[in-house]
Amino acid sequence: MNADEGWPGPDVTALRLPPADVVEHVIELSEGLKGELIDFAQHPRFSKQFSAALRQAAGPERFLDESTAIMAIDAFVLQKKLHDGTTVVQRFVDQRRPALSAEEKAALLRWQEVVEGCFEVRERLRDGVLLHNLLDDLLYPTWATAGAEVLERMTPGSFVVARVVPAHADFDVWLFSGTQAVFEPEDGPAIARTAMQAGVTRPEAMRRNTELMTMAWRMQAEERAAFLQVAGNDMVVGTPQEMREVLLDFRRLRQRQIEQTSSPKGAPDSDTGVDPEDLVAFSEEILDAASVAVVYDEVEGIHYFADFAAVLEPFAVPAEQLTPALLSRLRDYLNDETVPPFLFRRLAAQHPDSVDHVFATLLGKKGFRWDRDGEALLTRKKPAFADHEPTPSITVTGKRLAELLRTER
Repeated sequence: MNADEGWPGPDVTALRLPPADVVEHVIELSEGLKGELIDFAQHPRFSKQFSAALRQAAGPERFLDESTAIMAIDAFVLQKKLHDGTTVVQRFVDQRRPALSAEEKAALLRWQEVVEGCFEVRERLRDGVLLHNLLDDLLYPTWATAGAEVLERMTPGSFVVARVVPAHADFDVWLFSGTQAVFEPEDGPAIARTAMQAGVTRPEAMRRNTELMTMAWRMQAEERAAFLQVAGNDMVVGTPQEMREVLLDFRRLRQRQIEQTSSPKGAPDSDTGVDPEDLVAFSEEILDAASVAVVYDEVEGIHYFADFAAVLEPFAVPAEQLTPALLSRLRDYLNDETVPPFLFRRLAAQHPDSVDHVFATLLGKKGFRWDRDGEALLTRKKPAFADHEPTPSITVTGKRLAELLRTER
């Protein structure tokens, strides 16, 4: 959705641009530390994790070019959680001898706040560039520790796909981290499409823009209200065909609401540019299922779950009728690491009289109680969600990204 209303876009005057001596000091400090940090990451104690990161970057084709390897190493060093929950850079800060100064420690730890983005170059700065992140719609004054010559191709209007890290507590100073891919101005629509895809798969990428996040939560609440108006409940179960009709009615209602809100009084409805049919396309798994649940959770947003009637059935039968066959679909859902924990919390809340017995039978643990043991079970079965911070299921696009996407059409 477009943020044409409510978000004016990035404000250059709000930036805290650094004086030249601050930039010089940051680059000098960072250049030496980065080299030491990379050497530290290649210590034998990290060899297994280091090799695994490179294998993952190489993919099934087992091909790894220099640029991909550099980016994989950068992500491993700054972001990858080790077995004890720390990162390589945290280990370096703690273990480096002689000990780092307070300034050096703060600088290194700041680098963990990586921003990956598709940027448009707004203007040249003294030995740097002012980047506009198309996804979070924020500005990043950025420099390169490798020298200003790295920035030669980054002319105003060009695009850069890169990782940047914050480098100063008091000024807006960002540094390139890893490699950068530079594209010509005419590549803008393609870069915008890449940015939009990133926003859909990683909605947390726009989290730095609190105003866009606030708008996204508001829009999600409005969309959920429209779903409730059509479906009558925030969880409905039926055949794929029945659920598709519910979703079509919901999307048509939401489109009318948006058109009425965005159109001037007395003017014809505006064209949102999106056909409701395009928004309710089911995967093959959903289409082949005997039943489908559509859940529009207040926090987690909209989700689809295949064969969900079979998941619900154990909660509705007498205890003596619980059999392994009846519990098989619920067991599949519990063992599937991609099924989110919120679904099980919902089931427990909706079936307080049977949840303990169902899970006790499923797990073979007579004393199981959901109120006491449920969260520990979900933590063990759903490790990917351990540090999950909810984000809106709606991605709000800034004006420049929306403009580039329209150009592509």
